[in-house]
Amino acid sequence: MKKLTIISSVILSSLLILTGCGSNSSKKSNVTSKVKVVKQSSSKKNQKGVAKKKSGSLWNNDKDSHLEDFMKQWGEVMNQTYTKYDGTNNIQTASGMNYPQDFNSATVNGQNVSMAWDKKGTGKNDYNVVAIYNYNKSSSSSITYAFTLADGEPIVLVNEGSGNNWSETKNKSLKENFVNIFDGKATHVEKPKVSSSSAQSSSSTKSTEGLGEGRGGYVTTPEAMRGTWYSKGESGMTKLVISEHEITLISADGETNHAVLYKRTKDTPSDVSESERQSKEEWRSAGNIGTNGISMRGWYQLQGGGEHFFAHEEEIDGQKVPLVLYGFGANDLTDYVYYPSEDLANQQSDAKYDDINYKF
Repeated sequence: MKKLTIISSVILSSLLILTGCGSNSSKKSNVTSKVKVVKQSSSKKNQKGVAKKKSGSLWNNDKDSHLEDFMKQWGEVMNQTYTKYDGTNNIQTASGMNYPQDFNSATVNGQNVSMAWDKKGTGKNDYNVVAIYNYNKSSSSSITYAFTLADGEPIVLVNEGSGNNWSETKNKSLKENFVNIFDGKATHVEKPKVSSSSAQSSSSTKSTEGLGEGRGGYVTTPEAMRGTWYSKGESGMTKLVISEHEITLISADGETNHAVLYKRTKDTPSDVSESERQSKEEWRSAGNIGTNGISMRGWYQLQGGGEHFFAHEEEIDGQKVPLVLYGFGANDLTDYVYYPSEDLANQQSDAKYDDINYKF
């Protein structure tokens, strides 16, 4: 009987100890849970504090102008001409999108997000777009950049596909300079480094077999022609961008015609599929005209005249001004005169020069 009493006491003591441990464990779990909640709350509070701190001066006209100047310089280095969203009229891309209208169905890395035009950058969207720039590479392809602020952080998104999916740009210059502009710092545009093999292929006087498909190398434009030029006509202001081996014509309504100049080494075939023609839409069979001109034809063009460009000079208001003369057809007559600035193009829109052979 005495032994039974002792055993009962031991069992009772064990139960009390287990109960106590269970109670302590429960209390410990509650404390841990509360700590987690406190940490989460503290983190959100800090995030809100950062956003609030930055929301006072996120984007303004000075930063926007700075970005516009940078994009012009950067585009020239990249041999690309970008159209800026003016805050009113949608940008129509060659790939079929209209921005900022189509931001409402945009995805980023395949994920649904809230993305919208927000001039001040202080909206509640995942991506508040403060600037949009588009470059139409051809009649069906484009590169569009959206400069955004996400939780107050500057992020550059790019869309190069045919759909409406975006991703963060990998271009180091764009990323770093957008941050600099956002922070009120200076920007710097560097020309991309050219490898020795690329430099060799750029010579129009040497055969470059590596290019393939009948291309004997690039044709080089006269140095006096290179740059951005403007011409004012009845349809509005057109733009001409000429680099070492490429020529881009931009119409008054933003339509872009881009050409890469190659030296053709094989005869032009007569039987070519439409898909093959489209794949070589930007290729041109080109050649130099003397020391100051370039002529070019479509890569598979068999009939009709080509296009020609000449470096020229005229005296305007007592100053010698460089010009580029552009014409198309079987002769060397001039259809358009391009000036080095929009102001001059406007000022001289009705001018006729005695030493230029005009078509009309």
